[in-house]
Amino acid sequence: MPSIRPILYAVFVLIFIITASAFYFVSLEEKSLMDAVWLVMSSVTTTGYNDVMPSTRAGRIITMFLAVLGFGFLTYVLSTSLSGMVEGHISDIWGKRRMVKQIARLKDHIIVCGAGRVGKEVIRELIRKKKDFVVIEKDPTILEGIRSEGNVLFIAGDATEDRILYMAGVTEARGIITTIPDDAGSLMITISCKDFNPEAHIVARATRPESVARLKRAGADTVVSPSAIAGNRMALASLKPASVSVVETLIDDHENNLNLEELLINNKSTLVGKELKDSRIRDDYGIMVLAIRRESQNIINPEPSEVFMAGDILVLFGAAEQLSLLEKLVAGE
Repeated sequence: MPSIRPILYAVFVLIFIITASAFYFVSLEEKSLMDAVWLVMSSVTTTGYNDVMPSTRAGRIITMFLAVLGFGFLTYVLSTSLSGMVEGHISDIWGKRRMVKQIARLKDHIIVCGAGRVGKEVIRELIRKKKDFVVIEKDPTILEGIRSEGNVLFIAGDATEDRILYMAGVTEARGIITTIPDDAGSLMITISCKDFNPEAHIVARATRPESVARLKRAGADTVVSPSAIAGNRMALASLKPASVSVVETLIDDHENNLNLEELLINNKSTLVGKELKDSRIRDDYGIMVLAIRRESQNIINPEPSEVFMAGDILVLFGAAEQLSLLEKLVAGE
């Protein structure tokens, strides 16, 4: 795909040649502006009507140069631009430039490395949740499929390369999800991302069981093995079909309005110092507190007497609208 920069340079040179030549004919040969422009354009396009001619030797030399240089630049600009428009190159180039600028403005976004079968499901879920994210994928065929998902920001490249991660805004990202099937590649991405952004939450895919421990040692916060999850879910579906059916309804049914959410208690929140039973989260918002994440400790199904502390992460379940209202209370707004 041709770059648009040489085309712009050629346009600027052509404009300069036309302007300078017209200025010469007006100032030194005392031709009218219309006659000067007519002479220059007929020379550049090599039409040569001979109704307006240069009157000096220098003017004839300039006209000869116009016929060669001007026509050459004009031919290059027209042929390149027309071929680009016919093949969709020009719009594609401008689309890429806009996308690069959009990615550069992102903050607290998610980077998805790989858009294969697993990555595509991640992308659809992020779109459904209306989250900001960038996809990194090196396979042109898969990239064509990404375009069909909607207005998805993406970078064509190898996520194991540092420059590609920088282009995706790794230093400003809140999380990285690597879904590539190559465990060695996931390991490299995890190490690089932790080096560039230690605060980012990394979720890595592990194809082989022995890779789980390695990815965690490399810095992955969560390691997911799709095959292990699929096997576990199939076994549970056989042993506890009713329970699995309920969970599937909550997770897979996009028509319902129920969500899992996690909210960080701000030190300005009125919840700080209150017991769970006095918070009225269930009474006023209809939301269940499933767990409290306090530093490295998980408090599952907390007791009514559990006291909220600043920095606690609440794992909640309820209606999306009520969760949005509760978020303001938790944030101390």
